Amino acid sequence: MEKKEIVDLIIKGKYIITMSNKGEISRGAIAIRNSYVVDVGSEDYIFSKYRGEVIHEYPEHIVMPGLVDCHVHTQQLFLRSSITDYELQLPPIWTKYLIPFEKMLSKDLAYLSSLISFMNMIKNGITFFVEAGAPYPEEVVRAAKDIGIKGVVTASTFNVMNGEIYDTKEVINNTLKLLRLKTEKINIWCSIRQLMMCTEDLIESIAELCRKYKVGLILHLAEYQGEIDFCLSKYGLRSLEYLESKGLTKIRPFIAAHALYLSPKEIDIVKRRSLGICWCPTVDAYLMGHHWLSLYADDVVFSIGSDGGAFSTLDLFHEAKIARAISKAFTASFSYTKTALNSRTLLRALTGQGGSIIGQPIGKIDKGYKADIIAVNTKRLQHIPLYNPIEALVNFIEGSSVDAVYIDGNKIMDQGTITTIDENNVIEKLYSVIPLLNTMVKELKKNIKLFKI
Repeated sequence: MEKKEIVDLIIKGKYIITMSNKGEISRGAIAIRNSYVVDVGSEDYIFSKYRGEVIHEYPEHIVMPGLVDCHVHTQQLFLRSSITDYELQLPPIWTKYLIPFEKMLSKDLAYLSSLISFMNMIKNGITFFVEAGAPYPEEVVRAAKDIGIKGVVTASTFNVMNGEIYDTKEVINNTLKLLRLKTEKINIWCSIRQLMMCTEDLIESIAELCRKYKVGLILHLAEYQGEIDFCLSKYGLRSLEYLESKGLTKIRPFIAAHALYLSPKEIDIVKRRSLGICWCPTVDAYLMGHHWLSLYADDVVFSIGSDGGAFSTLDLFHEAKIARAISKAFTASFSYTKTALNSRTLLRALTGQGGSIIGQPIGKIDKGYKADIIAVNTKRLQHIPLYNPIEALVNFIEGSSVDAVYIDGNKIMDQGTITTIDENNVIEKLYSVIPLLNTMVKELKKNIKLFKI
């Protein structure tokens, strides 16, 4: 009899969605060793070849790669439910409401906001995040370490806001300091908060820093018509055309968040350069409108982002439903096409395009990929009957159905409870600061002047 290979863990599931060329496996199993997937296949195949030191069974679950939130603001969560239609009209909301609130945070509040953001994310099956620019990025790193999630952290990078100009060297130095905090699980990238908020020398310095330290770039791009007019007036080019002229589109990884207002020429740049686009369906629909990705989803490297807890529940399964509905509405009214943004394409986006959008071996259950895996409970009334697991995931299942989360093969959520922190203790801390948060939000709203609705 052939001797079986010993692995650390075998995970069994009713359905295994591999997101690789192995497709979907009914009654499948995954062999894991040293944080990596060793093999995946049918139960009979895996148990004929491997002996697991530990075996975890999910007989009524879809087991799949963890989700990737490619654009999140972890230190805006305490604005949750404070943003009404009045604030949505602020021109623009980030300089008048979001960033001013971030400036009001203490380090302790920033840490707590980041930690609670990660709690929400893990409970919704998100195993990797890209923080788009935090006022206290070191607190994002600390919270991520404490809870065990993986991701990218960036500093909030800008040097122009509301008429004030900040020192470029000091702004760049914030990222240089942050680079020292890189770990195996936490990558440090550069960010551009918004082109209108950066002088040309800062943009050039960011590009140089990315090239020198071989780090990625995330930026808010083409999310605001005023930005297009600004770039045309100042540079004679549209937003992405300007970045192309400066060589920033050669940086890898590269994620442009939102990126709604792109011309056909700019969309060609996205395709030619294989740039990563992060669509935030709820926020983009609130503030901007239909996304051109509805027409080009199969031709572009794109992923899905929550844009943080100020606008969403940090549930990417829910965001997928918003994206699908928006795409169908747009293409059906535009060309009476009802097949836009199919479920498989959207599931690839939810899992980070096999890690290609962030340059990491995640997003697939396949040999050599990190064992970032979630188990979704299908034995729920709202999921029955279940004929097609992929259609169920995209169209019916929400983050609340995630029962278990593994990161690097370690189970950090079991039966809906996070194992790496004391959830009740964190919630108690949150309740203790709510009076202070109420005072902060009231003060913030006092300083806003806008016409009455």
